[in-house]
Amino acid sequence: MTSSVFDSWPEQFTPPMRMVVDPPQPVTVDLAAAITTRPAHFRVDAVPLRVRQGGLRLADTTAGLLHAWARVSDGTWLALVSFTLRTGNGQGLLHLEQWCPQHSVTHQHRPHR
Repeated sequence: MTSSVFDSWPEQFTPPMRMVVDPPQPVTVDLAAAITTRPAHFRVDAVPLRVRQGGLRLADTTAGLLHAWARVSDGTWLALVSFTLRTGNGQGLLHLEQWCPQHSVTHQHRPHR
């Protein structure tokens, strides 16, 4: 999928506003920073145990693979990363490939500024 991810986005600038990472590079994804689901004042202890056990756990970090970078018009970067989410009890998995803000991804080559 990532080999054609930029097919509809012609490169017009130097340095480039996007780049494919080939081969994909290992990264660590801060799930709470990559996927925001609730305000900081939300009380997790108010969530029923069955939801905490069976729902996706986003409070951790997880290993992933970096596939591409894309520059945002505000100057920040998005990283196209594949990774796996686990349920609270560890019995369920969800495999994702999604764009994550740069600050949620570490241990990789950063794009040129």
